[in-house]
Amino acid sequence: MLPLMVIETSVDSDIAEYVLAAALRAGGGYADLYVERRTAATVRLAGGYVAELRTDTDVGAAVRVVAGETTGLAYTNLLTAAALTEAAEAASAAAQATVAGAPAAIHLSERPVAAVQCAKRPPAEAPSSEKVELLRRADEAARSRQGVRDVTAIHVDVDQEVLIATSEGLMTRDRRVRTRLTCSVTARRDGRTETGFDGPGLGGGLELYDGEPPERIGERAAERALLALEGVDPPTGEMVVVLGPGGGGLLLHEACGHGLEADGLDRDSSIYARTVGQPVASPLVTAVDDPSRPGGFGSYGVDDEGQPSTPTVLIDQGTQVGALTDLATARSVGGQRSANGRRASYADPPLPRMSNTYVQPGADDPGDVLADVKKGLYVTRLRGGDVNIATGDFAFSAAEVFLVEHGRLTRPLTGVTLLGNGPAALSAVDAVGKDLGFIEALCGKEDQWVPVSYGAPTLRITRLTVAGSG
Repeated sequence: MLPLMVIETSVDSDIAEYVLAAALRAGGGYADLYVERRTAATVRLAGGYVAELRTDTDVGAAVRVVAGETTGLAYTNLLTAAALTEAAEAASAAAQATVAGAPAAIHLSERPVAAVQCAKRPPAEAPSSEKVELLRRADEAARSRQGVRDVTAIHVDVDQEVLIATSEGLMTRDRRVRTRLTCSVTARRDGRTETGFDGPGLGGGLELYDGEPPERIGERAAERALLALEGVDPPTGEMVVVLGPGGGGLLLHEACGHGLEADGLDRDSSIYARTVGQPVASPLVTAVDDPSRPGGFGSYGVDDEGQPSTPTVLIDQGTQVGALTDLATARSVGGQRSANGRRASYADPPLPRMSNTYVQPGADDPGDVLADVKKGLYVTRLRGGDVNIATGDFAFSAAEVFLVEHGRLTRPLTGVTLLGNGPAALSAVDAVGKDLGFIEALCGKEDQWVPVSYGAPTLRITRLTVAGSG
């Protein structure tokens, strides 16, 4: 008999058991229920004025059914027992499940999981006026620099509660709180215009600003814009490139991390599908994805399929040893589930995704890494670009670059593009610093955007091709 209970923001075990049983009533080997409540607050300051002040709350649930090689998913934002049961039946029909006898009764036991994103100063408890004042401090600090023409500062905080129940008999809950401030600055001088950006974030609350004062965020964005105005065209050709702390993380994320997401391995569309157990980097390089990192911008206590978060070693001293999997890809590639099944929202299917991906720190002093370079480039930040995961080839634009001559930074450069190949670039690393740094971002894949961080210590790459803006 259908339980006569309306669920407002959560689901108890009786309802979850009933919905999962309904999902498997027509057959199928696996089902799960994902319930989410998300509140996001956005404050935007543009041109010195409050341009946006809003809070959005979204509540909903999805039911997924796996029947052989076919998966069906249906979702609803009506959290009633009737709506959830209807979604379960729709997911079963989409999976083309056929009657295979009555399913065994499902009895859920709740598995407690420690949250790894916790707010010491919950953003929801702060009035909007306090968040506006934080943005004004960043705005004023940026505008105090001569040559700055425009500033846009945005504060975003997200409070997300999820519940995952599976036909395997487990139910877990997780709470994730994230805060970030981004500042974009436009500077102009002698008819030339350049931009600068800074955007630190935290898997936590307003304590972000204890370690990252808004003034410093605005100053850094302004400094990058003004420095770009002084930039000259770079030398081109193959040369030594030193990536500053955090800067090499994007190279790892784009040129390696996406290729080690197991859906690419399963489809044989990634270069790394053919290099399992082989050297793909220098022996100095060990790369890890760790969603359990406390306070990480991409962290979570459980992934969106209910798997407890744990670190996954992707590259161990240069050798490819791991992959990022979800339930489906772990089954198809014959590997272990790595707790990397992630969804942008309840309306999306889970995909294997990165969380906090980084190169482990090494033994080299960062100053010594730079001092040994006779001529090359020092890149503090990469700005993104194009990567072909089938070949590993990449083209990254650099946001903040200096010419290195005899171990010293001499001139800022502009319009720098770095060309290379992921395995080849990582194999050419001959020095790894002690100074691990992280950069926070949103990562897109198949129209789903999820929070991530990527990190690296100072890395020296002996051979990368440098091109100018042309």
